[in-house]
Amino acid sequence: MKELLGKPGFLAAHGTLGADLSFLMALAFTILFLIGWRMGKKKQGNRHHALTLGAMVSMLAYFTVYYLARGLGALATEGKEGFGGPAWLYSYLFTPLLTIHITVVSIGLVLAVYMIVLGFRVAVRKNGHRTLQAGPLSMSMGAFYKILGGAFALFAVIGLIRWHSFARLKVYIAGFLLVAVVLLIEKGIERWFPDGERRHRTIGTFTMVLFVIG
Repeated sequence: MKELLGKPGFLAAHGTLGADLSFLMALAFTILFLIGWRMGKKKQGNRHHALTLGAMVSMLAYFTVYYLARGLGALATEGKEGFGGPAWLYSYLFTPLLTIHITVVSIGLVLAVYMIVLGFRVAVRKNGHRTLQAGPLSMSMGAFYKILGGAFALFAVIGLIRWHSFARLKVYIAGFLLVAVVLLIEKGIERWFPDGERRHRTIGTFTMVLFVIG
């Protein structure tokens, strides 16, 4: 599959088929999330839940397969695949923009997963209709340590299996640290937005902004 994804693409002169496919899938998922976010704004809870959850599961499945096939993230730190311009443009424009893109997408993915979990925690069913329940919502320290430990174990296993270079190792470490930072921020957010409904709507809007930017 790696050889297939590395073939010339159809959207850019020096792009690969994998890069073009990644762009189109990212665009499709962003549109689905925007539609789901709009449904949430209109308080169409059942439709919002079904579309957002389905799009999230599909997106994670796709990017997991894509990552395993191409070494996404680590690959971007190891070479100039898909870039056919001069060296100065790569160093001073392409690389900074790529770094920003990877950072924004990574944060957006972690927040998207967090929003799905938060949605399950704060949503209730009333007369067959899914709606957000107002009121204080907090994460216990036991759950905090379990999630942090699970994330560490996951990235450690992936790192042991797929560690072929220091650049890849940095990606796995950065992934774990990102999850840890989000968990720490969550504990702070609990003080700023103790109400679960308000927290879900506010962070959900911020997450959508990240997806559009990324």
